[in-house]
Amino acid sequence: MRFELITDDQSLAECIEAHRNQDLVAMDTEFRRRDTFYPQPALLQVCWDEIAFLIDPLTIDDPGPVTDLMTSPGVMKLIHSPSEDLEVFDYWLGVLPAPLFDTQRALAFLGQGFGVGYRAIVELYRGLQLDKDETQSNWLQRPLTDTQLSYAMQDVTHLRGIGEEIVAACDALERRDWVLEDTAKIKPGGRGPLSKFKSAWKLSAIEQQVIVDLVSWRESEAQRLDKPRSWILPDKVISAIAKAKPAYLGALAKIEGLHDAVLRRRGKTILGIVETSLDKLPGQPHFQPPILGDQRALVPPLLEQVQTTAKSLNIAPEVLMSKAELEQLIQVWLGARADTPSCVTGWRESVLIEPLRSTFQRLVQSESQA
Repeated sequence: MRFELITDDQSLAECIEAHRNQDLVAMDTEFRRRDTFYPQPALLQVCWDEIAFLIDPLTIDDPGPVTDLMTSPGVMKLIHSPSEDLEVFDYWLGVLPAPLFDTQRALAFLGQGFGVGYRAIVELYRGLQLDKDETQSNWLQRPLTDTQLSYAMQDVTHLRGIGEEIVAACDALERRDWVLEDTAKIKPGGRGPLSKFKSAWKLSAIEQQVIVDLVSWRESEAQRLDKPRSWILPDKVISAIAKAKPAYLGALAKIEGLHDAVLRRRGKTILGIVETSLDKLPGQPHFQPPILGDQRALVPPLLEQVQTTAKSLNIAPEVLMSKAELEQLIQVWLGARADTPSCVTGWRESVLIEPLRSTFQRLVQSESQA
């Protein structure tokens, strides 16, 4: 295995141009995010054949050729578990790779398990055990060490060959489109910061509004200052403020976990947000309660059907439909919520959703007749 380090615009443009006719490329990123909101890009690794090209974003002034590669419809981008990489691309380039093939998800479609890590697939397909020592190293340091460069090289050279085998296996089962469709739904940032407030559904509508408004303000501040959300205001403090609804600085100061520095710098702003939230007319709750009461009786038989379908297809049941997605779908079908999970469209419609809906209707009908 060999690698080439790309540190200037001309070399980057020549590299991308020389591989323009390739239809498959393996990708990975190295980045750092310990005291920032945004990931700090440190290295982009790409591999079309046997050579890994390590592109240094710290020395590249014009990443345009990389942007062109990311958006080229004729080049499928192979990335293993790409959620964090997408955040890097979104911040650094302002685009996301497409078409994108997640080899981790593809393995689930091949019956190889759910959430299999990169080192595990290298051991599975190549019988090699990769070193993990550089995972948490400082990728922003320059020059990068030989060990770091070797580590970065292996992240894509193995992926290129293994990924081609995985794509071929998916093609044999006519499941490449399944992977591409699912991967296209992955968005930077996952489900968003509000998803962390798992118990907020228990609060009143106005208290939920306070949380929503504080989180929105915190998001803007974190982006503006490029600092972690928790440095601005921790989730637990936001929940406590929503419950206490303080109207003056003395009351705000009693909130457990609120540091004096935050109180001095942002106390009045926080009080203003709370006041504005309380002045709003109570609307629909922002947070959906979990499936409750009699609704829960519908979960086991439908979950069993999901697992049976997954077994018949020889795919991981979690990738077919998670329990959380199933519970959400049941609530939608019962008219208890409107946000249909994304997994109900596309290839799953005929494979799972239609028979699942028939079973749901039968169960509800039987329950109403009992």
